[in-house]
Amino acid sequence: MVASTMPSRDHLARIASNRGCPGIFMFTLSKKLIWADRRAWELCRRLTKERKAANNIPETIKDVHAKLLPLLKDNKGAKNPDDLFVRKMVEGPGISLLVCGFGLPDPGNSARSRILILLEQIGRRGEAAAQQAQEIFGLTRREVEVVQHLLKGWSNKAIAHELKVSEQTIKEHLQRIMTKTTSTSRTGVLARVLFL
Repeated sequence: MVASTMPSRDHLARIASNRGCPGIFMFTLSKKLIWADRRAWELCRRLTKERKAANNIPETIKDVHAKLLPLLKDNKGAKNPDDLFVRKMVEGPGISLLVCGFGLPDPGNSARSRILILLEQIGRRGEAAAQQAQEIFGLTRREVEVVQHLLKGWSNKAIAHELKVSEQTIKEHLQRIMTKTTSTSRTGVLARVLFL
């Protein structure tokens, strides 16, 4: 018999954590948690800044579930996956997360439909994503700087202070960035940049 060289589950979880992989939650439509990986719980603890939040699901996750629920219940074989997709940016003490919810319908039995929620920390990929957005959306160097600060969760005022320009100038940059990325909000810009 040959000894297994497969890494342990804990070892794989540490690798995933170090690489900034998203955290994963899987729910039933009735909000029953089916699966959550270690990364998801770690990000939740950092978001709520509670060490004892081992099994407490943050309101943000519950909110994404609640927004997807009617979409799944009303789903009559949606042809476009975007119809069953919800994105939300959330900030906690020292952390910014992109929360993405996906409705996974089961056409044969709606009771077996699932809701998948991914949590991704913004920042690790942020700088590379902003540079890639420059090429794809034709952003100027200054617009890339604004996007990089958006990815850190900074306010318009904080960005203006850092870049030594007026807050109005930042608003104008944001308007141009939204136009170039076909977004209508700061959150939309971040979602477009992070999902290139």
